[in-house]
Amino acid sequence: MKAEDITDVVISHAHWDHMGGIDLFPKATVWIQKDEFRYYTADAWQAGGHNGGIDPDDVQQLVRLNTAGRLRLVDGDDVEIIPGIRVFVGSRHTFASQYLRVEGKLPYVLASDNVYFYRNLDEHKASATFSDADHPANIKAQERMIQLAGAVERVVPGHDALQFQKYPTHGRVAKIK
Repeated sequence: MKAEDITDVVISHAHWDHMGGIDLFPKATVWIQKDEFRYYTADAWQAGGHNGGIDPDDVQQLVRLNTAGRLRLVDGDDVEIIPGIRVFVGSRHTFASQYLRVEGKLPYVLASDNVYFYRNLDEHKASATFSDADHPANIKAQERMIQLAGAVERVVPGHDALQFQKYPTHGRVAKIK
C-alpha cells in the first residue's frame, strides 16, 4: 500500500512521535480530539502552557490540514469516527489524548501512550501522564480498555517492542488481527 492510498489517520496525541509524519499521507483525513487540537494550537504556547514533546512544525501541519478541510475534530468520548472504529478519551497523557477500539472478529484496543508497556497492564501501574495527579485516572482508563477489548491480551500498548513478537510483522509494521 502506498502513502497516497491511506484514507484516514488517527492521531492519538500531539507528541512528535505520534503526530510527526502526517504530511506523508497526502490524501488522508486526519482525526484528533478537538480539545487536543485547541490546546496545542493555542494555550500550550502561552506563558504557563505545557508543550513538551510537541513539535511546532507538526502543530503548523495540523493547522494546514484544518484549513485544507482534511482535519476532523473528535468531540469527546466513545465516538464512532469510521464504521467499526471508536475513539475514547484517554487519561491525560497529553492535554486530551485518545485511544481506539477497533471492531473485528474480536475487538482490540490500540492504547497508544495511555498504556506504554504490557508491564503497565500486568502490574496495574500508570503510564506517563500530564501530571502525577492523573495517575489514578490512567489506572482507571486501563481497566476500561481491558473491558472494551474483552481481554487484557487485546489491549495494544503504544511503546512496547513485544508487539513485534506477538503479532506477525512486515518490516517495522505489526499486523494485528
